Amino acid sequence: MIHREHLQARSYSGVWTIICLLAALPAFTNVKLGSLQPEDFVLLVLVGICIADFLYSGLSFRLLPELKDLSKSYGLLVVSLFLLTILDLRMKFYPLENASLLKQPLILPFIRLLQFASMLYGFLWLTRVFITKKGLLAQAMNVYWRIGIMSSLYATLSCFAVKALHVTPSPDSIFGAYLPDGQMRARGFFVEGGPFGLYLVSVLVVGLLRRYMTGRRLGMGNMVILFVAFFLSGSKAGFLAGTLLTIYSGISAASFHRKVLYLLLVTSILAGAAVWMNLGDSLLGYATSIQNVELNADMVGNDPNIVLGRIAALYIVPRMIAAHPVTGIGIGNYPLVRNDPDYLGQLPAITDLEDQPGLGIPGIAAEFGIPATLWLLVLLFRPYWQGRKKASILVISALFQPLAHAVGVQLTFFYPWFVSACALAASIGEERQTAARSADLDHLEAGVIR
Repeated sequence: MIHREHLQARSYSGVWTIICLLAALPAFTNVKLGSLQPEDFVLLVLVGICIADFLYSGLSFRLLPELKDLSKSYGLLVVSLFLLTILDLRMKFYPLENASLLKQPLILPFIRLLQFASMLYGFLWLTRVFITKKGLLAQAMNVYWRIGIMSSLYATLSCFAVKALHVTPSPDSIFGAYLPDGQMRARGFFVEGGPFGLYLVSVLVVGLLRRYMTGRRLGMGNMVILFVAFFLSGSKAGFLAGTLLTIYSGISAASFHRKVLYLLLVTSILAGAAVWMNLGDSLLGYATSIQNVELNADMVGNDPNIVLGRIAALYIVPRMIAAHPVTGIGIGNYPLVRNDPDYLGQLPAITDLEDQPGLGIPGIAAEFGIPATLWLLVLLFRPYWQGRKKASILVISALFQPLAHAVGVQLTFFYPWFVSACALAASIGEERQTAARSADLDHLEAGVIR
């Protein structure tokens, strides 16, 4: 008996350690070993445990009834992507100069597929654990919230330090701030301010979900730190995501008068923030660069602001989709095939840097193909459909992941999957509680009738 209790305690400790790591490590995406982030190693260990458990249990998976269909659908999607990846090996590749073994043609797509599959399994595993052990869900959200506040504080202090010390941090420095084009921006442990701002939106969403489930307040000091870091990040993607989620929150208010008041207040705050962030000029600059992408490429040569990233991808990705609308170019293959003359047009070939589209859903469609992308979108909205008639924070947290991927977050970043695991587990947990109360009432009524 004591031996069994000891094993159970060790098992619980191992589960809690994995959960803590998955809740904390998404804040440190710029801490890498090669192209792999710390969370990738945790997820790979988790996949290894899953395979061992699958073999030990006689080749069977233990699935919760509420997750069975979702698990099977994601499994079929991974199998389909594997077959498409094999089919896409026929393409002509343009490998990068001095690329590591893991970034070579025929290897990189399978590495990316393994990363994607590990993200899916981590999401499903967390959801199952959160449903069966509700206390772990609250504790995991605590970890995520606190790490997010610590990252915000670090980024804010870094901005003051860079300003006071008059230094210009390099892209690989430990500073949580940097100076692109001479403008101070917070980035925490992210490579840029854009993805950092979007991560901070997820921190706020998880904090609000935690308050809804546990009643724990966010704290005025924590909120000030979070919002200061968000504005210092200058994240246009984070601003857009936060705006859309806030508008939805206002629309879902209880009464018409509250909706109008809330939307007016939110509009005023967001308009002021947009002016402070100089959002209009930034968007105009994007539009001008996109309209004149070929002309700009001729004028500036290999300027990475023009021939790499979103601006170049807005020119390249539509050509990829048009050429391979059904099968795509293969998961992870964008940097290996973007130098194809049929896609580049007048843009120069880039062979010394790994380029990523950063376009969200269109970029995914270029790699997956349109049918698989639509399939993925349906699955990403599953937490939303599960909680759409419940509290607005459950819906907002469920909408964060599809919105995050729509504005450019890669599928191999785990923090959107973490937020969805929390949202889906919370919704299913509420349904279980409602069903249990209903069953108790039925038993009570049956006893009274007797």
